[in-house]
Amino acid sequence: MFPEKLKELRNAKKISLDKMAEELNNQYNTNISKSMISRWEHGKTDPQMKYVRILADYFNVSSNEIMETKGDESNDSLKYSLLSIYDQLDSNRKNNVYNYATTQLDKQKNAYSSTLGENRHIVYLYGAVSAGTGEYIPQDESKPEKIIVEGKVPDHDFAVRVNGDSMEPLFTDQQIIYVNKADKSEVRNHQFVIAELNGEFFIKKLQIDGDGSVKLISLNKKYSDIQIHDYDDFVIRGIVII
Repeated sequence: MFPEKLKELRNAKKISLDKMAEELNNQYNTNISKSMISRWEHGKTDPQMKYVRILADYFNVSSNEIMETKGDESNDSLKYSLLSIYDQLDSNRKNNVYNYATTQLDKQKNAYSSTLGENRHIVYLYGAVSAGTGEYIPQDESKPEKIIVEGKVPDHDFAVRVNGDSMEPLFTDQQIIYVNKADKSEVRNHQFVIAELNGEFFIKKLQIDGDGSVKLISLNKKYSDIQIHDYDDFVIRGIVII
């Protein structure tokens, strides 16, 4: 790991923390203190990628070598690679990275599903959505229904049960579906969505025509498609994960 490798390189050079800080500041016009190096060596803080590059040059090794990884420690290499990319982004793209990372952490913390063993998972259901009538049966968010499912469970924001047959054969009555939160700005044509229309909820296929008009399409032709009008209260609540 980085802390051990840094200490190993410094000891091999037979240089004190004070002397090392002095040489780094003189050679690279930086402001690295003795205490900063000490914190790096003890794993109390991680250096920015620009300092990793300075240290690698100072010890005449590659950045990968100074981040020496073994076995499960390979995540350290990924971490520093990500930091290197992040440092090169402009402020807007850094915000995008931060927002995406925060979303991923929220999903992990919220534990919308967890693994029991091979191909068996606990999934938390947050209600049922109609495939036909627009009925939505909510679940108390503080007390989701806990079920056990078999097979692959994708990373998702929430799971709901389908009521009805208007989306057969792809989505069947009582099927569990997994959804990522989204709005109209994020959705693409022909995606399957959870849509709220005038207070009613549907799982449908979104169709955006060349003139900009929007329809909610049923796969089961027993059901008519739904045309969205300008006066409708229409919101995309999520994108169904296929």
